[in-house]
Parts: sequence; C-alpha cells; structure tokens
Amino acid sequence: MEPLRTSDPARLADYRLLGRLGAGGMGVVYLARSVGGSLVALKVIQAEYAEDADFRERFRREADTARRMTSPWVASLVDADPGAAAPWLATTFVPGPSLGEAVAAHGPLPQRSLRVLGARLAQALRDLHAVGLVHRDVKPGNVLLALDGPRLIDFGVARDPEDTALTSTGIVVGTPGFLSPEQAQGGRELGPAADIFSLGCVLAFAATGRPPFGTGTLDALLFRAVHDAPDLEGVPQELAEVVGGCLEKDPSLRPTAEALSGTLAVAPPGLGVSPPDPREALRMRSQSSDAPASHVSGDEADWLPESLIRLIAERSAAGLALPGIDDTEVVPGANGSGAAGAPPQSRAVGRRRFLLLAGGATAVTVGGGLAAWATLSGDGKDRGDGSGPASTAARPVHTIGLHADLTGDQKLVGRAQERGLRLAVDEFNSRGDKPFTLAVKTVDDSGDPAKSPAAASQLVADRSVVAVIGPTTDATAQASLATYDAALLPVIAVSPGATVLGVMGSRSFLHARVTDTILPLYLSAYLRGTAKSRTVGIVDDRAADAYAWEISSTLSHILRQGRQPAVPKVVSALRTDFGPTLDALLDGGADSLVFAGHHDRAALLARELRNRDFPGAKAAAQGVLDIRFLSAAGDAAEGWVIVAPVMDSSVAPEAKAFAAAYRKRFGAEPERYAVEAYDVARLAAQTLSTLPAKSVTRKNLTTALRSATYKGITKNFAFNKQTGALVIDGSGVFLWKVTGGRFRFQGVAPYQVST
Repeated sequence: MEPLRTSDPARLADYRLLGRLGAGGMGVVYLARSVGGSLVALKVIQAEYAEDADFRERFRREADTARRMTSPWVASLVDADPGAAAPWLATTFVPGPSLGEAVAAHGPLPQRSLRVLGARLAQALRDLHAVGLVHRDVKPGNVLLALDGPRLIDFGVARDPEDTALTSTGIVVGTPGFLSPEQAQGGRELGPAADIFSLGCVLAFAATGRPPFGTGTLDALLFRAVHDAPDLEGVPQELAEVVGGCLEKDPSLRPTAEALSGTLAVAPPGLGVSPPDPREALRMRSQSSDAPASHVSGDEADWLPESLIRLIAERSAAGLALPGIDDTEVVPGANGSGAAGAPPQSRAVGRRRFLLLAGGATAVTVGGGLAAWATLSGDGKDRGDGSGPASTAARPVHTIGLHADLTGDQKLVGRAQERGLRLAVDEFNSRGDKPFTLAVKTVDDSGDPAKSPAAASQLVADRSVVAVIGPTTDATAQASLATYDAALLPVIAVSPGATVLGVMGSRSFLHARVTDTILPLYLSAYLRGTAKSRTVGIVDDRAADAYAWEISSTLSHILRQGRQPAVPKVVSALRTDFGPTLDALLDGGADSLVFAGHHDRAALLARELRNRDFPGAKAAAQGVLDIRFLSAAGDAAEGWVIVAPVMDSSVAPEAKAFAAAYRKRFGAEPERYAVEAYDVARLAAQTLSTLPAKSVTRKNLTTALRSATYKGITKNFAFNKQTGALVIDGSGVFLWKVTGGRFRFQGVAPYQVST
C-alpha cells in the first residue's frame, strides 16, 4: 500500500481514506475505513471518465454485477454509488496479496495450494456462470489470497454472453497471456468456457511462475493462444492433465466450472485434507473482515505456504493499526490564497498537503538560488532543448550521450559502441571548419531494465546532451524510451531489434537497424537460395520469448507465402533435452534448421545435431552471434550460419579506413557494433550541422534526423518521418559463418532468392 497523495481526499461518502492500494489509467483503489470500523477497498473513477456516459454505464454494470454475486470466493460488494460525481464502489478488503504478487515474491505454489486455489476459483466461476455472466478477465492480478481461500475480484468487463457491447469484431477484451483463443481472435461469442481457459492459464502460472503462453508483444501472445500448445513443464503431474483440459483450443472440450471444482477438490492420497469447506468460509466471512490472522485456526489457514500466511498476518495487523486522517482546512489568508469563491476542494486541504506545500516553498527558494548562481556564472546557455538563452561562446558545445551496458552481460557491445562514438567525435572535432564542438557523456545501466530509466534521466538532465546513442538491449530500450520521449531527446538505437520499440509511440526514437521481424527475409533467402533447402525446420525457443516468436513466426509466414514447406516446433523454456524436438523435425522431413533463440540454448541444440550427424544447413539470427556459443558448443558450432545486422569492420573492405583509425586510437581490432555506433554518431553530427545555431533544440534535431539521409559504412540511413523506423533497402544485414572455431564474416546477406 502507498500513502495518500496531496491530491487525494481524506474522506469519500462515509469512508475515511487510509492509503492507496493501486492505481490505473481510469481510477484509484483506496484502502478505506467505514463508520463502523470495517476496512474496504474503495474504487474511485477519475473525473474525465465519469463524464463519459458509456463509461459511467459500464461502471454501473460492474456494480450491478458485484451485487448479484453471493459466492464466498468473490470479494463481495459493500456499497456503491455509480451516479456520484466521482463514481465509486466498495468491496470487502482482503489483506492478502494478489496471486501475481505472491508468486513473484515467494515462487510457485505447492500442489495442495494449487488444488484449493483451482477448486475455489472454479466455484466462484460456477456461481458467476449460474447467474448468466462471464468474467472475461480471470488473471493472477484479479485473484487475492486470503487465509480461508482465494477471492476473485474485478467485474469491470463481466457480461452476459449475449451482451455484445464489448465484443465488436476485432476488439479484444481481457489480459493477453490469459485470454482464451476465442477472446484472442476478437468478435467471437464468449461463453463460460472462456473463463475456464483463463483459469487454466492462472493455474499454470501459479504452478510454474510463468504464463503458459509466454510473455512478449501483444501479437505474439494472441497468436500463441490461438495456435500454440501451452507450456506446462513444471506443473505437477497429478494436475497437468486437469490444467491441459482447461486449455483445450475447442471450448466444447473444456470442463465446466462445476466439474473442474469437483475434480480439484478430491485430493490424491497423501496430499492432505481437502480444501476448506465453503460453509465454514461463509461463517468466517460473517465475522469482521478485519480479523487478524491469529483468529484463524491452523486447519483453516494451512492451504497456503507459511511465508504467505505470515505476509497476510502482517498486512492484517497493519490494516488494523492504520489511524484515521484528520480533516484540516487551510483558512484563506491575507496573501489572497484560497480566495473567496474557490471551489470547496481547493479550500479543504489535509494536513499532509499543508506540510508538503510548506516544504515546497523551501524548495522553490533553493531552486531560485541555483538559478541565480547559474545566471551570474554565465552558465545559462542553450543546452539543446531550447530552454536557455543563446550561448555567448563563439563555438558552442553539444554533447552526444551514450546509454549502454558497460559492466553487465553485454558489456562488450557497450564498450564497442562507446569507442565507435568517441572515434567519430574525435574526427569531427579535428576539423578546422567545425561549427561547434562535440562532447561525449556515457551512462551505464549494467544491462538492467530497472536501472535504465535512471540512466536515461541522467542524460535528459544534462541540457547540453542533444542526442543519445543506445541503449544496448531490447529490455533496457523499452524501459527507458518513455523517459527520453518526455524530454523529446532523440535516441538512436543501434543494437536493439524488438519490433515493439517502433510501436510504443515514441516521438523521439530512431531505429538505426532492421527489426528482428525483417531478419527472416534474409534467413529465407539464404536457406532457399544458397543452402538449397527443400523443407525448413524451425525451433521456437520459449526461453527467448518475444525475440524467438518474432523470428520463428515471421519465417514460417514467409515460407508459407513462398509455398516452401516448413516444420515449426516450440520448445519449453524448461526443456534442456532437444532430442524429442529434433526427432519431430526430422520426422517432418526437415533438411535444414533455424534456431530462434539465444546463444546458450543454441549450444544445446548444436550438440544434439552433431550427435545425430545432421547434414543440413544450420542457421540462426543475431541472438547466437556470441562468443559464448562457440565455447559452449565446441566443435558442434562448426558450420552454423548467422544472419545479423552487424558488420565485421576489421575485414569488410568498405570499413578499411575506419578499422585503421580504430586500431590507431584504441590499439585493438574493432569489435562488433563499433562501426554501427560510429555511423550514427556521424549521422547525428552531420544533421546537427544543418541546423542554424539558434534552432538547435532536441525537438528540432529529432525532426531533422527523421528527415535526413546518410550513406554510412554499414548501410544507407533514411527513416520513416512518423515512426522513426529505418527505411529498408536491403543493406545493413550480413552473413557470418562458424569456421575453424570462429565467427567468420561472409559479407552482405542475400535479400532475395537468386533466380
């Protein structure tokens, strides 16, 4: 729970607000105390949505649905006012964590817990379906864990199956990763069986710690739900068949909620007692919902592991200990604040807000002093975002930032990009006619997405930084793009390839390499042309998640379009034995193989292929272009071909001058992605030179970069002006082949099959 914010009211209707349980784009859920002392979860809708008649009607339906639910395994409705200026509803407060939170913090649930969880949620769905409703959004975040059993919450999208208000063609309702195939396809009639499929996904998640159809982009998750088999490795054997039955693609083959509840309620010998009796649960719920955990007997509470029981006990005690918050009004003063006629909410300010406002006054004073110091010291020049006065220096200094992994798993790539950037800046600064001086500033996120936004903030805060190269990986790029976009600071990605980066809506992002979904074009051209393959085997490794899906699904589509036979197979992230997968590929007639995954598991497959004396072509994308693949696979790596958007500038003829300068500057051979960073640094410098000195702002540079063209060493650069995506012309993708225990550069990869 988070503390209340200064903008939060102290009271709503007859409830005193104590803290924030969560917030989303449409509203806030508060922990509140009723006049009688009971704790409730109070859901309040934001004003802009409350003004929407359709949304208000949806909220009214949610309240009506909650009123119809009498199941002991549903968080029951206490009160609601859908007609209020800020519509709200209150449900009984469950002090336990959500299933998603519990699994993330404490790992998968044991088998007994899984049976209780499944049986009780099935009973909740049985009761929901009995009144003619379908939940439509059964997921770990909508399941709360209590000492006497789970609770299903959030009926915001629950509907009668015949209600088509939310099921127009193409509209997907629910949470990707936990959707039924009929939901994923959009527009299909949804019945109770859709909830059973989602419950199967929830149980698989609770048993393994991961969704059965992986994670990744929306398209990938929807595709897998419709076409792929679920990944149930790690689900206890006694439950795997039950969960698998819930995940049947055909809704008619799934069990009903009633049948599922009965199956899960029967514990196998030696597993312990059956789940708590619903009548006993009802008795407990008739008591105060605020009862601390110590009031629950061990027999009733032992369905959960001890670590979760302790967590629920701590939260129960914390809820009971929360005090109320006194209402405080700031009386209008002589300075005119709180003038007569102001709306009531502007005058009724809590004590916490008053103190923060007082602290804010101090902060303003300090900030004003710093601003005055900067002005007196002459450090108020324009830093590239257009917010400062024009520089009095004859030659301004502009900084290109590098956001990279310099100490983590991809530190070699990060170091190479830093060296390429520094070489380009050194060359620019050596020019006698340069209109400005370039500087370099680096930040290191260690390849950790959690650290990436803070690293980005460092570059954003430095007003001299006008452009950024990086980040190094897909995950760190996704984590930081919003930070750069808020400042309109152009960020040029050299090594990340995820397609999702281009659809995040960033106004300042430029993708300076082809995406992962483009690489299968080159793989197909190589396999069908150079390798003369007749049937391509494709291994989609779930351990590589969205990256693997983008490679495998796109390649499958390309081959189907070209009427080329393909045999796609999905491998669980937990499987380390690739023998069965290879058997299936060979049985399907595959005479070549593409591995859609990363270097570590590619080595496992490579050794299996060597043991089988597989004679066909073996190919992969840049995820396998890693020296760790060579060391792990040994001689089994020999002959593998890699398609990657990275040049070996130490041997490529077009990079001869760059390689010589690199060796002179750093005393080493250029590493992969050094020349790519060099190219975009020169692109940024050239584009910056086209802007008048008074027009150098981050926003203007972003616009200019998206309109620029540049012939680099590695490729021709041109971008889509709206999205920042690289315009594809066939350049910039290369072939590598393992020969003599090393990756050997083969030159530009074929883009089309030669005729």
